Amino acid sequence: MRNGLHRIGAKQIGVLVLAALLLSCAPAFAETTSTANSTATSSTPSSTKAATKSTSSSSSSQDSSAIKTPVDAKTQAFRDALAAHEAQLEAFKAELSAMDTELEIASQQYDAASDQLNQLNSRVSAATADMAAAQKAYAFQSDILGKRASSMYKDGTLGGVEVLLDSKSVTDFVARVKFLNTVGLADASAADSLKAQKDQMQQQLNDLKNSQEQAQSLEFEMAARKIEVQLRITERQQMMADTEGNLSSLLNTEASRRDAEQSTLLQQVLSGANKAGIVVVPGSPVETALAYHGIPYVWGGATPAGFDCSGLIMYVFAQHGVNLPHYSGSQFQLGEKIDLSAIQPNDVVFFGNPVHHVGMYVGGGYFIEAPYTGSYVRISKLSSRNDIAGVRRYAWVPRVGAPKGAVSSVSSALNSVK
Repeated sequence: MRNGLHRIGAKQIGVLVLAALLLSCAPAFAETTSTANSTATSSTPSSTKAATKSTSSSSSSQDSSAIKTPVDAKTQAFRDALAAHEAQLEAFKAELSAMDTELEIASQQYDAASDQLNQLNSRVSAATADMAAAQKAYAFQSDILGKRASSMYKDGTLGGVEVLLDSKSVTDFVARVKFLNTVGLADASAADSLKAQKDQMQQQLNDLKNSQEQAQSLEFEMAARKIEVQLRITERQQMMADTEGNLSSLLNTEASRRDAEQSTLLQQVLSGANKAGIVVVPGSPVETALAYHGIPYVWGGATPAGFDCSGLIMYVFAQHGVNLPHYSGSQFQLGEKIDLSAIQPNDVVFFGNPVHHVGMYVGGGYFIEAPYTGSYVRISKLSSRNDIAGVRRYAWVPRVGAPKGAVSSVSSALNSVK
Protein backbone atom coordinates (compact mmCIF):
# COMPACT_ATOMS: atom_id res chain seq x y z
CA MET A 1 0.00 0.00 0.00
CA ARG A 2 2.74 2.34 0.87
CA ASN A 3 4.52 1.41 -2.31
CA GLY A 4 1.34 2.11 -4.39
CA LEU A 5 0.95 5.48 -2.78
CA HIS A 6 4.57 6.08 -3.41
CA ARG A 7 4.13 5.21 -7.07
CA ILE A 8 1.09 7.46 -7.38
CA GLY A 9 2.92 10.25 -5.69
CA ALA A 10 5.79 9.84 -8.06
CA LYS A 11 3.49 10.08 -11.06
CA GLN A 12 1.83 13.20 -9.65
CA ILE A 13 5.19 14.68 -8.99
CA GLY A 14 6.21 13.95 -12.61
CA VAL A 15 3.09 15.66 -13.91
CA LEU A 16 3.74 18.65 -11.71
CA VAL A 17 7.32 18.89 -12.90
CA LEU A 18 6.20 18.69 -16.56
CA ALA A 19 3.62 21.41 -15.97
CA ALA A 20 6.23 23.59 -14.38
CA LEU A 21 8.51 23.15 -17.34
CA LEU A 22 5.73 24.08 -19.75
CA LEU A 23 4.89 27.17 -17.75
CA SER A 24 8.50 28.23 -17.75
CA CYS A 25 8.61 27.95 -21.55
CA ALA A 26 5.36 29.88 -22.10
CA PRO A 27 6.89 33.40 -21.99
CA ALA A 28 9.53 32.46 -24.54
CA PHE A 29 6.90 30.90 -26.78
CA ALA A 30 4.72 33.98 -26.51
CA GLU A 31 7.70 36.22 -27.30
CA THR A 32 8.57 34.11 -30.32
CA THR A 33 4.97 34.23 -31.56
CA SER A 34 4.86 38.01 -31.07
CA THR A 35 8.13 38.45 -32.95
CA ALA A 36 6.87 36.31 -35.79
CA ASN A 37 3.65 38.30 -35.99
CA SER A 38 5.62 41.53 -35.93
CA THR A 39 7.87 40.30 -38.72
CA ALA A 40 4.88 39.26 -40.79
CA THR A 41 3.26 42.64 -40.24
CA SER A 42 6.39 44.54 -41.25
CA SER A 43 6.67 42.49 -44.41
CA THR A 44 3.04 43.17 -45.34
CA PRO A 45 2.75 45.58 -48.32
CA SER A 46 1.81 49.18 -47.50
CA SER A 47 -1.34 48.91 -49.61
CA THR A 48 -2.46 46.00 -47.48
CA LYS A 49 -1.74 48.01 -44.36
CA ALA A 50 -3.72 50.93 -45.73
CA ALA A 51 -6.61 48.65 -46.60
CA THR A 52 -6.51 47.11 -43.15
CA LYS A 53 -6.36 50.54 -41.55
CA SER A 54 -9.19 51.79 -43.74
CA THR A 55 -11.32 48.79 -42.88
CA SER A 56 -10.58 49.28 -39.21
CA SER A 57 -11.34 52.97 -39.43
CA SER A 58 -14.52 52.31 -41.37
CA SER A 59 -15.58 49.76 -38.82
CA SER A 60 -14.80 52.16 -36.02
CA SER A 61 -16.66 54.93 -37.81
CA GLN A 62 -19.67 52.73 -38.27
CA ASP A 63 -19.55 51.73 -34.66
CA SER A 64 -19.39 55.37 -33.54
CA SER A 65 -21.77 56.86 -36.13
CA ALA A 66 -25.05 58.34 -35.06
CA ILE A 67 -28.17 56.31 -35.51
CA LYS A 68 -29.99 57.40 -38.64
CA THR A 69 -33.40 58.74 -37.82
CA PRO A 70 -36.24 58.14 -40.23
CA VAL A 71 -37.37 61.16 -42.31
CA ASP A 72 -41.04 61.68 -42.86
CA ALA A 73 -42.42 62.48 -46.30
CA LYS A 74 -42.99 66.16 -45.49
CA THR A 75 -39.41 66.73 -44.35
CA GLN A 76 -38.01 64.87 -47.33
CA ALA A 77 -40.18 66.91 -49.69
CA PHE A 78 -38.87 70.12 -48.11
CA ARG A 79 -35.28 68.97 -48.51
CA ASP A 80 -35.87 68.01 -52.13
CA ALA A 81 -37.50 71.38 -52.85
CA LEU A 82 -34.60 73.24 -51.21
CA ALA A 83 -32.07 71.24 -53.23
CA ALA A 84 -34.04 71.98 -56.40
CA HIS A 85 -34.03 75.73 -55.61
CA GLU A 86 -30.29 75.68 -54.99
CA ALA A 87 -29.70 73.80 -58.23
CA GLN A 88 -31.91 76.31 -60.05
CA LEU A 89 -29.96 79.17 -58.49
CA GLU A 90 -26.63 77.73 -59.61
CA ALA A 91 -28.03 77.14 -63.11
CA PHE A 92 -29.19 80.76 -63.34
CA LYS A 93 -25.82 82.02 -62.09
CA ALA A 94 -23.94 79.87 -64.59
CA GLU A 95 -26.14 81.06 -67.46
CA LEU A 96 -25.77 84.71 -66.47
CA SER A 97 -22.01 84.26 -66.14
CA ALA A 98 -21.88 82.85 -69.67
CA MET A 99 -23.92 85.81 -70.91
CA ASP A 100 -21.63 88.25 -69.12
CA THR A 101 -18.64 86.66 -70.84
CA GLU A 102 -20.41 86.85 -74.19
CA LEU A 103 -21.19 90.50 -73.61
CA GLU A 104 -17.58 91.20 -72.60
CA ILE A 105 -16.37 89.66 -75.84
CA ALA A 106 -18.93 91.56 -77.89
CA SER A 107 -18.06 94.78 -76.09
CA GLN A 108 -14.35 94.45 -76.76
CA GLN A 109 -14.95 93.51 -80.39
CA TYR A 110 -17.11 96.61 -80.72
CA ASP A 111 -14.35 98.72 -79.13
CA ALA A 112 -11.83 97.21 -81.55
CA ALA A 113 -14.05 98.04 -84.54
CA SER A 114 -14.59 101.58 -83.27
CA ASP A 115 -10.87 102.05 -82.69
CA GLN A 116 -10.13 100.75 -86.18
CA LEU A 117 -12.73 103.08 -87.65
CA ASN A 118 -11.24 106.10 -85.87
CA GLN A 119 -7.77 105.23 -87.13
CA LEU A 120 -9.04 104.78 -90.68
CA ASN A 121 -10.96 108.06 -90.55
CA SER A 122 -7.78 109.84 -89.48
CA ARG A 123 -5.80 108.20 -92.27
CA VAL A 124 -8.48 109.04 -94.82
CA SER A 125 -8.48 112.70 -93.69
CA ALA A 126 -4.69 112.89 -93.95
CA ALA A 127 -4.71 111.16 -97.34
CA THR A 128 -7.42 113.49 -98.60
CA ALA A 129 -5.38 116.53 -97.56
CA ASP A 130 -2.26 115.09 -99.22
CA MET A 131 -4.29 114.36 -102.33
CA ALA A 132 -5.49 117.94 -102.54
CA ALA A 133 -1.91 119.24 -102.19
CA ALA A 134 -0.67 116.79 -104.84
CA GLN A 135 -3.41 117.84 -107.27
CA LYS A 136 -2.55 121.50 -106.75
CA ALA A 137 1.16 120.88 -107.30
CA TYR A 138 0.43 118.77 -110.38
CA ALA A 139 -1.79 121.43 -111.88
CA PHE A 140 0.83 124.12 -111.21
CA GLN A 141 3.66 122.09 -112.75
CA SER A 142 1.55 121.10 -115.75
CA ASP A 143 0.63 124.73 -116.35
CA ILE A 144 4.28 125.82 -116.31
CA LEU A 145 5.26 122.99 -118.61
CA GLY A 146 2.45 123.81 -121.01
CA LYS A 147 3.33 127.47 -121.18
CA ARG A 148 7.00 126.75 -121.73
CA ALA A 149 6.32 124.27 -124.51
CA SER A 150 3.91 126.66 -126.18
CA SER A 151 6.39 129.52 -126.07
CA MET A 152 9.30 127.44 -127.28
CA TYR A 153 7.65 125.56 -130.12
CA LYS A 154 4.81 127.81 -131.24
CA ASP A 155 5.35 131.46 -130.57
CA GLY A 156 9.08 131.39 -130.20
CA THR A 157 8.73 134.18 -127.68
CA LEU A 158 10.37 132.22 -124.92
CA GLY A 159 14.08 132.59 -124.74
CA GLY A 160 14.65 129.12 -126.17
CA VAL A 161 14.83 130.23 -129.84
CA GLU A 162 16.83 133.30 -128.94
CA VAL A 163 19.23 131.14 -127.00
CA LEU A 164 19.82 128.99 -130.07
CA LEU A 165 20.19 131.94 -132.45
CA ASP A 166 22.60 133.61 -130.08
CA SER A 167 25.05 130.74 -130.26
CA LYS A 168 28.65 131.66 -131.28
CA SER A 169 29.66 128.45 -133.00
CA VAL A 170 28.43 125.03 -134.06
CA THR A 171 29.78 123.53 -130.89
CA ASP A 172 28.05 126.20 -128.85
CA PHE A 173 24.81 125.59 -130.78
CA VAL A 174 24.89 121.86 -130.09
CA ALA A 175 25.57 122.51 -126.40
CA ARG A 176 22.61 124.91 -126.20
CA VAL A 177 20.33 122.39 -127.91
CA LYS A 178 21.35 119.73 -125.39
CA PHE A 179 20.74 122.16 -122.54
CA LEU A 180 17.23 123.06 -123.72
CA ASN A 181 16.47 119.39 -124.33
CA THR A 182 17.63 118.53 -120.83
CA VAL A 183 15.45 121.24 -119.37
CA GLY A 184 12.49 119.99 -121.33
CA LEU A 185 13.10 116.39 -120.37
CA ALA A 186 13.49 117.38 -116.72
CA ASP A 187 10.20 119.24 -116.81
CA ALA A 188 8.49 116.32 -118.47
CA SER A 189 10.05 113.86 -116.03
CA ALA A 190 8.93 115.96 -113.09
CA ALA A 191 5.43 116.11 -114.49
CA ASP A 192 5.36 112.35 -115.09
CA SER A 193 6.68 111.69 -111.58
CA LEU A 194 4.09 113.99 -110.10
CA LYS A 195 1.34 112.31 -112.10
CA ALA A 196 2.52 108.88 -110.94
CA GLN A 197 2.50 110.13 -107.37
CA LYS A 198 -1.00 111.50 -107.88
CA ASP A 199 -2.22 108.17 -109.29
CA GLN A 200 -0.62 106.29 -106.39
CA MET A 201 -2.23 108.55 -103.80
CA GLN A 202 -5.56 108.19 -105.56
CA GLN A 203 -5.29 104.41 -105.33
CA GLN A 204 -4.32 104.67 -101.68
CA LEU A 205 -7.28 106.93 -101.02
CA ASN A 206 -9.60 104.45 -102.73
CA ASP A 207 -8.20 101.63 -100.60
CA LEU A 208 -8.66 103.65 -97.44
CA LYS A 209 -12.24 104.48 -98.38
CA ASN A 210 -12.91 100.79 -98.94
CA SER A 211 -11.43 100.02 -95.53
CA GLN A 212 -13.56 102.75 -94.02
CA GLU A 213 -16.68 101.19 -95.50
CA GLN A 214 -15.65 97.79 -94.11
CA ALA A 215 -15.04 99.25 -90.67
CA GLN A 216 -18.41 100.99 -90.75
CA SER A 217 -20.03 97.70 -91.68
CA LEU A 218 -18.19 95.95 -88.84
CA GLU A 219 -19.25 98.65 -86.39
CA PHE A 220 -22.86 98.18 -87.48
CA GLU A 221 -22.58 94.42 -86.92
CA MET A 222 -21.09 94.94 -83.47
CA ALA A 223 -23.81 97.41 -82.55
CA ALA A 224 -26.43 94.90 -83.65
CA ARG A 225 -24.76 92.19 -81.58
CA LYS A 226 -24.69 94.53 -78.62
CA ILE A 227 -28.45 95.00 -78.85
CA GLU A 228 -28.99 91.27 -79.20
CA VAL A 229 -26.89 90.33 -76.18
CA GLN A 230 -28.32 93.10 -74.02
CA LEU A 231 -31.83 91.97 -74.89
CA ARG A 232 -30.93 88.43 -73.90
CA ILE A 233 -29.52 89.60 -70.58
CA THR A 234 -32.62 91.69 -69.94
CA GLU A 235 -34.72 88.65 -70.73
CA ARG A 236 -32.78 86.47 -68.30
CA GLN A 237 -32.94 89.12 -65.59
CA GLN A 238 -36.69 89.32 -66.09
CA MET A 239 -36.92 85.55 -65.80
CA MET A 240 -34.96 85.69 -62.56
CA ALA A 241 -37.26 88.42 -61.27
CA ASP A 242 -40.26 86.24 -62.08
CA THR A 243 -38.93 83.20 -60.24
CA GLU A 244 -40.40 81.85 -57.04
CA GLY A 245 -40.03 83.76 -53.80
CA ASN A 246 -37.49 81.42 -52.25
CA LEU A 247 -35.12 81.68 -55.19
CA SER A 248 -35.49 85.45 -55.38
CA SER A 249 -34.75 85.65 -51.68
CA LEU A 250 -31.58 83.60 -52.14
CA LEU A 251 -30.47 85.84 -55.01
CA ASN A 252 -31.17 89.04 -53.09
CA THR A 253 -29.39 87.70 -50.03
CA GLU A 254 -26.30 86.86 -52.06
CA ALA A 255 -26.31 90.25 -53.82
CA SER A 256 -26.63 92.04 -50.47
CA ARG A 257 -23.77 90.01 -49.04
CA ARG A 258 -21.50 90.88 -51.97
CA ASP A 259 -22.36 94.59 -51.75
CA ALA A 260 -21.64 94.52 -48.00
CA GLU A 261 -18.28 92.86 -48.60
CA GLN A 262 -17.44 95.43 -51.29
CA SER A 263 -18.40 98.33 -49.01
CA THR A 264 -16.37 96.95 -46.11
CA LEU A 265 -13.34 96.34 -48.32
CA LEU A 266 -13.49 99.84 -49.80
CA GLN A 267 -13.78 101.40 -46.35
CA GLN A 268 -10.72 99.45 -45.19
CA VAL A 269 -8.75 100.68 -48.20
CA LEU A 270 -9.85 104.29 -47.88
CA SER A 271 -9.36 104.41 -44.13
CA GLY A 272 -5.72 103.47 -44.52
CA ALA A 273 -6.13 100.44 -42.27
CA ASN A 274 -4.63 98.24 -45.01
CA LYS A 275 -6.32 95.17 -43.56
CA ALA A 276 -6.79 93.85 -47.05
CA GLY A 277 -3.10 94.33 -47.91
CA ILE A 278 -3.85 97.12 -50.36
CA VAL A 279 -1.50 100.10 -50.01
CA VAL A 280 -2.60 103.21 -51.90
CA VAL A 281 0.42 105.21 -53.05
CA PRO A 282 -0.42 108.87 -53.76
CA GLY A 283 -0.23 109.73 -57.43
CA SER A 284 -0.23 106.08 -58.56
CA PRO A 285 -2.56 104.49 -61.12
CA VAL A 286 -4.10 102.44 -58.30
CA GLU A 287 -5.11 105.62 -56.50
CA THR A 288 -6.51 107.04 -59.72
CA ALA A 289 -8.51 103.91 -60.49
CA LEU A 290 -9.95 103.73 -56.95
CA ALA A 291 -11.28 107.24 -57.41
CA TYR A 292 -13.76 105.80 -59.93
CA HIS A 293 -15.06 103.04 -57.67
CA GLY A 294 -18.84 102.80 -57.93
CA ILE A 295 -19.16 104.30 -61.42
CA PRO A 296 -21.54 102.13 -63.47
CA TYR A 297 -20.48 99.86 -66.28
CA VAL A 298 -21.45 101.31 -69.67
CA TRP A 299 -20.99 99.62 -73.01
CA GLY A 300 -18.10 101.33 -74.79
CA GLY A 301 -17.75 103.82 -71.90
CA ALA A 302 -14.45 105.63 -71.42
CA THR A 303 -15.38 108.57 -69.16
CA PRO A 304 -16.47 109.00 -65.53
CA ALA A 305 -20.05 108.93 -66.84
CA GLY A 306 -19.52 105.19 -67.31
CA PHE A 307 -16.73 102.73 -68.10
CA ASP A 308 -16.27 99.40 -69.73
CA CYS A 309 -13.20 97.37 -68.78
CA SER A 310 -10.73 98.69 -71.35
CA GLY A 311 -12.21 102.18 -71.17
CA LEU A 312 -11.37 102.36 -67.46
CA ILE A 313 -7.77 101.27 -68.01
CA MET A 314 -7.33 103.67 -70.94
CA TYR A 315 -8.79 106.61 -69.00
CA VAL A 316 -6.70 105.94 -65.88
CA PHE A 317 -3.36 105.49 -67.61
CA ALA A 318 -3.93 108.53 -69.84
CA GLN A 319 -3.51 110.54 -66.62
CA HIS A 320 -0.14 108.85 -66.09
CA GLY A 321 1.43 109.55 -69.48
CA VAL A 322 0.45 106.26 -71.14
CA ASN A 323 -1.66 106.37 -74.31
CA LEU A 324 -3.62 103.15 -74.78
CA PRO A 325 -6.21 102.10 -77.34
CA HIS A 326 -9.77 101.47 -76.23
CA TYR A 327 -9.52 97.72 -76.73
CA SER A 328 -8.22 95.10 -74.30
CA GLY A 329 -6.75 92.97 -77.10
CA SER A 330 -4.57 95.87 -78.28
CA GLN A 331 -3.68 96.87 -74.71
CA PHE A 332 -2.46 93.30 -74.20
CA GLN A 333 0.07 93.78 -77.01
CA LEU A 334 1.67 96.79 -75.30
CA GLY A 335 3.83 97.22 -72.22
CA GLU A 336 6.26 94.84 -70.53
CA LYS A 337 5.28 91.21 -70.12
CA ILE A 338 5.25 90.25 -66.41
CA ASP A 339 5.01 86.80 -64.88
CA LEU A 340 1.94 86.36 -62.70
CA SER A 341 4.13 85.41 -59.73
CA ALA A 342 5.89 88.80 -60.00
CA ILE A 343 2.73 90.92 -60.24
CA GLN A 344 2.76 94.28 -58.44
CA PRO A 345 0.21 97.03 -57.80
CA ASN A 346 -0.43 99.16 -60.93
CA ASP A 347 0.16 96.17 -63.23
CA VAL A 348 -2.63 95.35 -65.66
CA VAL A 349 -4.20 91.88 -65.73
CA PHE A 350 -5.89 90.43 -68.83
CA PHE A 351 -8.44 87.65 -68.98
CA GLY A 352 -9.88 85.25 -71.55
CA ASN A 353 -8.76 83.58 -74.76
CA PRO A 354 -9.06 85.58 -76.88
CA VAL A 355 -8.53 88.45 -74.45
CA HIS A 356 -11.86 90.09 -73.66
CA HIS A 357 -11.48 91.55 -70.15
CA VAL A 358 -8.93 93.65 -68.29
CA GLY A 359 -8.39 95.08 -64.81
CA MET A 360 -5.69 96.67 -62.66
CA TYR A 361 -3.96 94.84 -59.81
CA VAL A 362 -4.19 96.84 -56.57
CA GLY A 363 -2.35 94.46 -54.22
CA GLY A 364 -3.37 91.95 -51.57
CA GLY A 365 -4.69 89.55 -54.20
CA TYR A 366 -7.28 92.07 -55.48
CA PHE A 367 -7.82 93.93 -58.75
CA ILE A 368 -10.14 96.76 -59.75
CA GLU A 369 -12.37 96.29 -62.78
CA ALA A 370 -15.44 97.44 -64.66
CA PRO A 371 -16.95 93.95 -64.93
CA TYR A 372 -20.21 93.76 -66.85
CA THR A 373 -23.58 95.33 -67.64
CA GLY A 374 -25.58 96.00 -64.49
CA SER A 375 -22.50 96.23 -62.31
CA TYR A 376 -20.06 99.02 -61.42
CA VAL A 377 -16.34 99.68 -61.02
CA ARG A 378 -15.39 97.47 -58.08
CA ILE A 379 -12.62 95.58 -56.33
CA SER A 380 -12.55 91.83 -56.94
CA LYS A 381 -10.43 88.88 -55.86
CA LEU A 382 -7.95 87.79 -58.47
CA SER A 383 -8.45 84.21 -57.31
CA SER A 384 -12.08 84.41 -58.43
CA ARG A 385 -10.91 84.26 -62.07
CA ASN A 386 -9.52 81.12 -63.65
CA ASP A 387 -8.97 82.61 -67.10
CA ILE A 388 -5.97 84.92 -66.58
CA ALA A 389 -4.29 85.50 -69.94
CA GLY A 390 -1.29 87.51 -68.74
CA VAL A 391 0.04 90.59 -66.99
CA ARG A 392 1.49 93.76 -68.51
CA ARG A 393 3.39 96.64 -66.91
CA TYR A 394 3.31 100.11 -68.46
CA ALA A 395 5.93 102.83 -68.01
CA TRP A 396 3.70 105.29 -66.16
CA VAL A 397 4.52 108.56 -64.43
CA PRO A 398 2.88 109.94 -61.25
CA ARG A 399 -0.39 111.74 -61.81
CA VAL A 400 -0.40 115.52 -61.61
CA GLY A 401 -3.38 117.00 -59.80
CA ALA A 402 -6.56 115.24 -58.74
CA PRO A 403 -8.08 112.38 -60.74
CA LYS A 404 -10.14 113.74 -63.63
CA GLY A 405 -13.88 113.69 -62.99
CA ALA A 406 -13.49 111.44 -59.93
CA VAL A 407 -16.30 110.63 -57.53
CA SER A 408 -16.05 113.30 -54.84
CA SER A 409 -16.62 111.06 -51.81
CA VAL A 410 -13.92 108.61 -52.82
CA SER A 411 -11.52 111.38 -53.79
CA SER A 412 -12.04 113.09 -50.45
CA ALA A 413 -11.40 109.85 -48.61
CA LEU A 414 -8.24 109.23 -50.62
CA ASN A 415 -7.00 112.76 -49.94
CA SER A 416 -7.65 112.35 -46.23
CA VAL A 417 -5.41 109.28 -46.15
CA LYS A 418 -2.43 111.16 -47.60
